[in-house]
Amino acid sequence: MEVLAKSDKGRVREQNEDYYYIPDENKKLKIYMLADGMGRI
Repeated sequence: MEVLAKSDKGRVREQNEDYYYIPDENKKLKIYMLADGMGRI
């Protein structure tokens, strides 16, 4: 399986608060994680 991830800080924030995790091909357990940073106003 081929997996890609892309993130963008958006127009309002100075810092990108998005996070993602893609495991190595050799890992037995395949868990993919995504956290969408909502920022603080």
